[in-house]
Amino acid sequence: MTVASVQEIAEQPLTASAPPDPRIERARPNFYRFSILIAQLGLLLGVFRVYHVEQFGGPEDLNFFAMLCVAFAAFAVHYWIPFQWKEKFWVAVSMISAALFLERRVAAGVLLAGFALYFILSSKLSYRIRVALTIAGFLLAMVFNWKADRLAHLSYGLSIPTAFWRVFGGLFMFRIIIYVYDLRTIKGKPSLTEFLSYFFILPNYLLLLFPVIDFKTMRMSYYRRNIHDSAQQGVFWILRGAVQLMLYMIVLQAHYVQELKGVHSAFSLVWMMLLTFLLYLRVSGQFHMVIGLLHLFGYDLPETNHKYLLSHSLTDFWRRINIYWKDFMVKIVYFPVYFRLRKKNDFRARMVATAMVFVVTWILHSYQTFWLQGSFVMGWQDTLFWSILGSLVMVNVWWEIRHPKRKKDTGWLAHLRTAGSIIGTMTFILVIWSLWSAPSVRAWLDFMTWWRPGV
Repeated sequence: MTVASVQEIAEQPLTASAPPDPRIERARPNFYRFSILIAQLGLLLGVFRVYHVEQFGGPEDLNFFAMLCVAFAAFAVHYWIPFQWKEKFWVAVSMISAALFLERRVAAGVLLAGFALYFILSSKLSYRIRVALTIAGFLLAMVFNWKADRLAHLSYGLSIPTAFWRVFGGLFMFRIIIYVYDLRTIKGKPSLTEFLSYFFILPNYLLLLFPVIDFKTMRMSYYRRNIHDSAQQGVFWILRGAVQLMLYMIVLQAHYVQELKGVHSAFSLVWMMLLTFLLYLRVSGQFHMVIGLLHLFGYDLPETNHKYLLSHSLTDFWRRINIYWKDFMVKIVYFPVYFRLRKKNDFRARMVATAMVFVVTWILHSYQTFWLQGSFVMGWQDTLFWSILGSLVMVNVWWEIRHPKRKKDTGWLAHLRTAGSIIGTMTFILVIWSLWSAPSVRAWLDFMTWWRPGV
């Protein structure tokens, strides 16, 4: 080879081809494994129909079985289409479902609101201006929600159904906070498909109390592993959610019967507190079904609740009862406060950050009630519940900092201590949960002092 030929080769442009997307291989179909998944989903639909799992209370749940039929049918199609079209297909199904399961004007309103938010947040305006415009839009929407009855019919013949505000809040009230927060650090501008797949999630139209899914986690989890493993995990979580919802219906009936009987003994008091807490099975059951459903479409998200009845401390309970909410608070509140204060005093930074998490949680629960019910609720029972729980979690955090864990003991005494911790923790949770669920502090005191004459 001559020098001229070497120089000629060296001067040729290098065209490095991009490596293939590993998710394409993870999405590769397999008829046998697909058949197993479809068979399981068919059996689940049979269970839902026979045991009326969809009828677990609330007017928004009337079309729940139909929604599952649409979602499972969409999975059967979604599984076989090319990878580059999969997410677009899921988004299309979710958006069309808005017209199927919502009143026409409500569906049109939330879709228009979603596109307006996207074009504001994806514009070339500065980050601060985009955030300011989003906050201004939400404040205006909150005014309309607050005066929904009076402003149901605006001038120029424009009519806004009051149901619109509940659905709008269910879709955007928390996830918009995460999305705006992530815009500061995310690489590149999220596409319209990514935006729509995050906010317009099919079950959310019917289940307005929805897990606070993290945007970055959702994007990173998309076809993170083989679709058959992810979908099988989803089927298991849908089943777990169905079991929890069936248990919820039993608990709801038992709670109603006990309410009619009243509390007349220590046993009936404990039984009533336990039943009141177990009504949370509806929330954890719905959350498991939602995340399980998303697994079918490639979103390999983590579980939302983890054996919260086995919590061995208040901090452990906080970590287990609603994992997505805990992660939301850590990301939006704890880390910003902690990293701002830690240079001066690490211990104080942890304590202040923990306190702020519970203050913001208290406020945001009232904010959630505002969107779903149309009014802020900040009764004394709510204030006491979050104050007591937050204060004792701070004590728990202080203890963990001052007494770091040593080598784990596996002897029978250690198991006995763990069992005692679980019993003590859950007993305390039952008491303060009954306070949070009571209509007033006075009603709760009457409930707890059942032995007093005249009560």
